[in-house]
Amino acid sequence: MRAAAIAFVLLLLPAPALAGGYGIAEQSATAGGTAGAATARADDAGAAWYNPAALVDGGGWRVGAGVVLALAQLHATSDADGWRADTEGGATPLPQLHAAYATGDLAAGVAVGVPFGGDVRWPAMWPGRHEIIATRLAVVRIAPFAGWRLGRWRLAGGLHVDAADLRIQRSLDFVDAEGDVQLALRGVGVGVDASAFVRISDRWDAGVSYRSRTTIGLTGEADFTAPDAFSMKVADQEARSEVALPDRLAAGAAWRRGALAVLGDLEVVTWSVNRRQVIDFAQSQTPDVTLVNEWHTTVALRAGAEWRATAWTARAGLAYDPSPAGDDHLSPTSPDSDRTEATLGGSWQVSPTVAVDGFYALMLLAERTSANPESMAASYGGTAHLFGLGVRWTR
Repeated sequence: MRAAAIAFVLLLLPAPALAGGYGIAEQSATAGGTAGAATARADDAGAAWYNPAALVDGGGWRVGAGVVLALAQLHATSDADGWRADTEGGATPLPQLHAAYATGDLAAGVAVGVPFGGDVRWPAMWPGRHEIIATRLAVVRIAPFAGWRLGRWRLAGGLHVDAADLRIQRSLDFVDAEGDVQLALRGVGVGVDASAFVRISDRWDAGVSYRSRTTIGLTGEADFTAPDAFSMKVADQEARSEVALPDRLAAGAAWRRGALAVLGDLEVVTWSVNRRQVIDFAQSQTPDVTLVNEWHTTVALRAGAEWRATAWTARAGLAYDPSPAGDDHLSPTSPDSDRTEATLGGSWQVSPTVAVDGFYALMLLAERTSANPESMAASYGGTAHLFGLGVRWTR
């Protein structure tokens, strides 16, 4: 009976899953003002992230640095049981750095950012504590590149190195007592990047950017707190897992007329690489855990406009990013939703070589009701606020 109870408890452990809600499109304060539409933008150091090929223009040095503060507020409700729970915690800082040098028909540079991240903390005694209490994810990506120009075409290629840190905490229900488990997993993976940019005319630019999937082997520790009767079966031990970050293919266009510029992106993300997740515990008496996700590939739309006036630029944008998870796999471990985003931003050209950028984004997470037979009956929704500030230097 004890062994059966332990197996049941561990089979409900949350595996280190990623959801579309952990994807962060705003990787520069300039692009943040246009809702992340930047694949065809050539006048920002942040192109080192969105489309490095755009920087192969002989323009010399471009360096940008900034930070985005992300503040998400999620809620879960149950009409049947009459309860509501809201997540806790403060803003999560997401640093960014872009640097590139272009001369003649060649360019090289690097982009550093956090493309996947989140910090979800439910109250310690909320009704879903036996599924999840807290999830914290940070994926830092370093992406060096080199580019060259062939006639009107600009091309770039490189690789990216992803370092992931995942922390999960949940309560364990031992029927007549409670315990908890905390997972701390880390790993590194490598992928490849390629991009192209073309200036079609004085008014039109177009670009395409591809970042491959990254498979990351995660290793770390599983720390259990359990009643004495179960302590030998769920002792503290090493744990392993693996996660696949998705491919991303984006195509964009930019149109300019006078002081006005309009940008648009179509973004395909292969969340379908994340079909299932396995946690492998080092000790044989602790059952391994498999979580079935069955996510699907998504297509996001991003669009924005900007107006330049002497030293000032104003920006606005809209985006729609659907969830990769179906209602039958929705749970508080990854309470993902379709996201609708509106942004405002601007720049101040302090000097001929220095500019300061800022933006604000409001993200609405559509209300969804779980149809997952392996999770509690609940509905999920919420909002997220993003604040970005950056500085650019050109020479």
